[in-house]
Amino acid sequence: MSKVTDATRRLAVMMRSEGAGYKEIVAALSGEGVTENWCKRNLSTVAVFDTHYFLMEQLLPLATLPEGISRMDFRTMIKEAYAIPFDEAIPEAIERKVRRALPENAFIRPDWMEPESARASQTEIVQSASILFDRLEEMVAEFSHNHPSVSPWHVRQEIVTLAVGGHPAGPMVQGRRMLDAVETMEGRVSQKPMHDAPLAIDEEFDRLCV
Repeated sequence: MSKVTDATRRLAVMMRSEGAGYKEIVAALSGEGVTENWCKRNLSTVAVFDTHYFLMEQLLPLATLPEGISRMDFRTMIKEAYAIPFDEAIPEAIERKVRRALPENAFIRPDWMEPESARASQTEIVQSASILFDRLEEMVAEFSHNHPSVSPWHVRQEIVTLAVGGHPAGPMVQGRRMLDAVETMEGRVSQKPMHDAPLAIDEEFDRLCV
């Protein structure tokens, strides 16, 4: 016969419904005869109204809209629900749990996508990336021509990192480190005179402007 009284049972059910785990319940009620095995037998069907439950209540109506929910809004809601600072990453286990709880008709929309112009926005993104890549390659080739001893791969990476702020410590710190390296080298090796890089002439653009 169970040593757990009805009052203790009600308290255990309430704790479980509010999101307490079995170990927490046992720690609080072990003196009343509650064990982990008792919890597994008696509390397994209790609906748990925890942080995850309330998050999904808010998230599901948005994620199942025809346009879905943007990835930024999806992640913002998770961070707000779990009190995760906005400058910190969402723990992988939490995001995985939320994604698994979404129904098949839910959609997390890429932040660059215009819902009513999905294909057009994707096409424009790809075209812009192609133009940017071609221009980047031209810049790297020109830089490598002017400075033959450099590594083109590292030149490319440095330009991209400076432009988009991909350095772990941020673009300001990266710029400072670059300047420190320049000043160190200037103190070690005689420098060639600096000349302004010649501006490339876009003949096709000139023709269109006539």
